[in-house]
Amino acid sequence: MKITLAAILLLSSIASAKTEWSRFRGPNGTGVAETSGLPSEVTAENTLWSVDLAKGWSSPVLWEDKVLVTAETSPGRHGIIALDANSGQELWRHEEPFEEHKKHNFNSFASSSVFVDADRIYVNWSTGTTIQALAIDHKGKQVWKNEHVADYIHEHGTGVSPIVVDGIMIVRSEFDWERDGKVYTEDPVQQAWKSCIVGLDAVTGKQVWKLEIPNCLNTYSTPVVNVRADGKKEIICTNNASGVMGIDPVTGKINWQHNEGYKQRSLGSGVLHDGVYFCTFGTGGGVKEFAAIDITDPKPKPVSFTFSKGLPYVPSPLVMGDFMYLLGDGGILKTVKFKTGELVYEERVNGSKGSSKFFSSPVAGDGKIYCGSQQGDLVILKAGEKFEQLSANKLDSTINATPAIGDGRIYVRTENKLWCIGSKSQPVP
Repeated sequence: MKITLAAILLLSSIASAKTEWSRFRGPNGTGVAETSGLPSEVTAENTLWSVDLAKGWSSPVLWEDKVLVTAETSPGRHGIIALDANSGQELWRHEEPFEEHKKHNFNSFASSSVFVDADRIYVNWSTGTTIQALAIDHKGKQVWKNEHVADYIHEHGTGVSPIVVDGIMIVRSEFDWERDGKVYTEDPVQQAWKSCIVGLDAVTGKQVWKLEIPNCLNTYSTPVVNVRADGKKEIICTNNASGVMGIDPVTGKINWQHNEGYKQRSLGSGVLHDGVYFCTFGTGGGVKEFAAIDITDPKPKPVSFTFSKGLPYVPSPLVMGDFMYLLGDGGILKTVKFKTGELVYEERVNGSKGSSKFFSSPVAGDGKIYCGSQQGDLVILKAGEKFEQLSANKLDSTINATPAIGDGRIYVRTENKLWCIGSKSQPVP
């Protein structure tokens, strides 16, 4: 059989394909990877490596043969660490000093995940009451640093991850100085600070635009990108005061808003699927709210959903095909039809020692859903209209970071380690 040059090039391109996971929750924040050969359980044979890692709740991000995380590298210092995806060996690290500030016991000083593209690695994080941003190259050398992107008042610390769209790095700083009579700062100068979303030039780090918005509950959700009917892109951001916003990434202008006035916090990140955006709002132990809107037209239209209870607060929604999987903080998985909210099933996800709690967002690929628990289990479920738990696998410690999925492999960050689990041969997606 004669093989043409074109066929050889095609086979070569397929063989070198890499699963895209260049930001928090992978492709446009969906949490879903197009790959095969992912594990149904964790065994000694498919545990390719595990390495000690400094504290941080940021999620792993992948680029070619690198895994990138942020971490508290030493007291008063945080950094970006690059590891070899095949061996776990550290390639380099870039560290920065920071001023400690108020944060929740469940948070860390390295909770923002990086964003990576072919040119640079980007991160935003906090030092004292300042939000900083920087970019480094793929060898760990600093390209630029913006020392003061925005001011910030802490209630629980920070955690929003950046994205880069059309050459603009999006940095969010959303807060308030008081809530229900509780005051977070007595400083009148700080009380005059305004929440904002900032667009930085990805090449230089200089401010391109700044959108001031009403102060709100501290926000932790990461934006997604929508391609409008006219081909232009917009970012979708949510917080309780401004609701859901479609923002032009080039100009910083608001294209549309939906429901300016939720009562609860935007913590879990929203998902965009088939022209419908869905996100949840909540507080610890509080009644949850949600937004379900059709954004295929210039003006968003609410989608009628049939449920209103049992929504997650911290974990982000996951959509695969016709189903949306809503993993509650307390371990109840509610699976619904994405277009209507009609309940498909509601079951408890158990760890190796029974009921579990979840802060990590579920991710999926190869027909499987991966859930990391606070009890340190990686629980693996079968996707579909029937609940089937494939395994519960005890790792070394708490899992608060959301896993990343590569070609046939899943990368799981625990409190103490980073694990690589899956295929030794990295099957083609």
